[in-house]
Amino acid sequence: MRYELRSTFRRIAWMDETPPKATEGLPDTSPVILYANHHHFYDGHLLWYLLRHALGRPGTIWMEEWDRYPFFAAVGAQPFPTDDSRRRAATIRRTARRFREAPRTVMVYFPEGELHTPAEGIHPFPEGAAQRLARFYPEATWWPIAIDVTFWGDKHPTACLLPGTPHSAPDGNERDRLTRLWHTLRETLPEAPHHVLLNGRPSPTDVWDFSRFASLFARYLKPL
Repeated sequence: MRYELRSTFRRIAWMDETPPKATEGLPDTSPVILYANHHHFYDGHLLWYLLRHALGRPGTIWMEEWDRYPFFAAVGAQPFPTDDSRRRAATIRRTARRFREAPRTVMVYFPEGELHTPAEGIHPFPEGAAQRLARFYPEATWWPIAIDVTFWGDKHPTACLLPGTPHSAPDGNERDRLTRLWHTLRETLPEAPHHVLLNGRPSPTDVWDFSRFASLFARYLKPL
């Protein structure tokens, strides 16, 4: 997954002055439910990289189509099929056990429930879904993160992550909170303070320099 991220993006940028590990209000020894928008194919990969390599924390995510991609179990994915309540219940129990046995675990949650285009904004969250999740895991801290994929003048896109303020439990304002965060991220300029979490594939302008051949091509310039 790291190789794929390096091949796809110019960089992964944490759009905050504070590095991930120093995020104020983020507990270091208790579970976290990280919730984010879902506009891009690589959203899960990006958050995996954040957890594994920037924060050094184990992660888990529930996948409706786990059976199609079971190899993601190696990076914490668990099955959550819509047509099998027993498997969903097993995943809920397994997640609780992971939170007990490895309390630094972070659960990645895409409350929109589906991948969709950024042009549609932030989709409505299912009614009461966050509250039900909080009842299963009352000890977890909730942490919003906005994701945007954009171009900073390079051949390959930059993946930007903007953290919000961790909070103790859902209060019904999760969608509004994430929407504001996402709009802020989309309006943030590359010059804003940030940390590069991963340098990916460089642009030709970063590696090509043919100035040594300038004299050979000067003959094509017509004299004034």
